[in-house]
Amino acid sequence: MKQSFLLINILFFSSTAFALTDNYYAAVKLAYSSQKANNMDTSLRPGIGQFIEGEDKKDKITPVLALGYDYKNNWRTEAEFSFEKAYEYTSGSTNFPTSFNHHKVKTQSLFLNAYRDFDVYRNVSLFGSLGIGVAKIKSSGWQGVENRLYSSNTDTQLAYSVGAGMSYKPMNKLNVDLGYRYIDLGKVESGLNKFTNVRGLQDEQMKAHLEKNEFYLGIRYGF
Repeated sequence: MKQSFLLINILFFSSTAFALTDNYYAAVKLAYSSQKANNMDTSLRPGIGQFIEGEDKKDKITPVLALGYDYKNNWRTEAEFSFEKAYEYTSGSTNFPTSFNHHKVKTQSLFLNAYRDFDVYRNVSLFGSLGIGVAKIKSSGWQGVENRLYSSNTDTQLAYSVGAGMSYKPMNKLNVDLGYRYIDLGKVESGLNKFTNVRGLQDEQMKAHLEKNEFYLGIRYGF
């Protein structure tokens, strides 16, 4: 009985505090991302001769959702989720010029972001941002022809971001954000080759370091 009474009181005071504040906000962002796979030359492929660069950059549009808290002192923090997107990168070798690696990755991320706003003029402000989080990256692919597969692998990496942008407040509780940020998603690697190579060994593996430059348009609504 006492536990039930305590729980009711906690819920009552929590809901009352929530109702009395308009510090919370929800945000929807549409991000145009240019994601690059660096360091593909670190992939394991013995006896390939010289590494040949293939397609190492892909552009995507990604929806992003966030829930945040405005401290009303020009600081904000938010939890942000970016939906899964698929990318494919290629690389080759001088010894096997027609046998390209096709590194397929699917990325999604969860970030905790901090923003510092700087008032400029009336309803216009500039902001800087820092973020830290985790990126879940699924990696697979093939070599030469699609039935020569690599084993799949999933990496969960520490990720970070740094950015800047501008906000405009057209009406009470509503903000429109236009921003840019650099995001480092960390290292990724596939599983070993499932196909039989010329050495008859499982000694090949695709590797990369994923980074992206992102421009986004967002809407924040306070509640």
